[in-house]
Amino acid sequence: MKKQCLALWIFLLSACSVVQFRPVETIDQVCVGEGYRLQQAMDLAREKENFIVMMISGGGTRAAAFGYGILEALDSQPIYLHGRRSTWLDHIDVVYGVSGGAVLAAYLALHGRDTIPDFENRFLKQNFQRQISRQILSFANMPRLRSPEFGRGDLLQEQFENTLFGKATFGDLAQRRRGPFAVISATDMTAGRRIDFTQEYFDVLCLNLSTFGIARAVAASSAVPLVFAPVTLNNNGGNCGYTLPEPMRDALIGQEAHALQRQTRREYLAYIGHYAKSSERPYLHLLDGGLTDNLGLRHLLELNEIYAPSTLNNRLLGGKIRRIIVIAINAQNQINSDIDQSAVVPGFADVLNAAINIPIDQNSQESLRRFRRIIDEINASAYNRNGDKVNAYFVSLNLHDLPDSPLRRELLNIPTSFYLPHEDINLLKSAAPILLRQSAEYQRLLADLMSAPDAAQE
Repeated sequence: MKKQCLALWIFLLSACSVVQFRPVETIDQVCVGEGYRLQQAMDLAREKENFIVMMISGGGTRAAAFGYGILEALDSQPIYLHGRRSTWLDHIDVVYGVSGGAVLAAYLALHGRDTIPDFENRFLKQNFQRQISRQILSFANMPRLRSPEFGRGDLLQEQFENTLFGKATFGDLAQRRRGPFAVISATDMTAGRRIDFTQEYFDVLCLNLSTFGIARAVAASSAVPLVFAPVTLNNNGGNCGYTLPEPMRDALIGQEAHALQRQTRREYLAYIGHYAKSSERPYLHLLDGGLTDNLGLRHLLELNEIYAPSTLNNRLLGGKIRRIIVIAINAQNQINSDIDQSAVVPGFADVLNAAINIPIDQNSQESLRRFRRIIDEINASAYNRNGDKVNAYFVSLNLHDLPDSPLRRELLNIPTSFYLPHEDINLLKSAAPILLRQSAEYQRLLADLMSAPDAAQE
């Protein structure tokens, strides 16, 4: 028996050195026409009359289920776009996904229309959390988890591979995605910066995103602190001759800007310089994207503050776009708590929940206010290259906006996890058509589409 225990102990110790970090392929030159680039998706969108962006917040399976319910409800609504009768699901150009929302966003990008009903069957109706727990507690995984270069975030990646994404990479998305361009975000835990999984961001790191697994990006975006370990990413910045694209460089050194724009530009330049010194930071450790941007709005806000209005209009509205449509899906919850009814010191779970959710909620509200102002500015003064007025619509769908009812109270008390009972999934899906019906902005948009020449000719 002693010999068996000794053999097992030697095996566990030796395994610690077997599991080693696998770096992302580096690049020694930036090729702006290659890879999974948001700019390419934007260039295509500029030549369409309707530019449609969807944003799916964090919130574990609650967010994925609510977002899926919105997709189902939109898919059942006929609209008239690009000269023919169609549905929303066929025309989403870009989808931003954070944490639980990243799971749905990445699947939608990869599979397009087949997301309904495949995503519900393969993810929402499965006990993903139990599958992860089994992997973490598995005796077979003990040696790997004892390695200093392997953690629970890596197991999360493997489960996403087994359940949803296989070994698909961002190179696969660049070549054969069937849905919208997906922007998945995580948080650099040291710098407190958002990291987007697009080649534009990976150019700064001098890495080839095309070789990076979609499942690993989604795992990084979903790595809730203390629940999952951070996902590690190597940094090769400063070794590929990266320079800022000319329009970005001109914008960053521009002098005509208000205080918020100047601050954003300084921060962006500092971010570029920060990652260019890879000898000082050869590795990055990525956590839940919701820590820096739970709604997926920060990227658009950042662009608005970096570029002057005239430049931004030329880059986006210099095409045929007549409508900008942004649909933001916010699955933020509000768990009932009785801690204020007692002098008892709140426990670890209550403190952790407050430490994570309070700044996320406050940042989300600020982002919504700032983005609403951008939409108002576009509606006031934006025209496309043909001189047509550009109309912007911001459809904000939030569980908090449900009518006061038992349904609302029940949905706001659904926790953040990777498993929900089927009845909770169905309740979240049922909230989608209610919020769409009561959204004045969505109803205004439908009226606009139904009164368009294409609809009248049908």
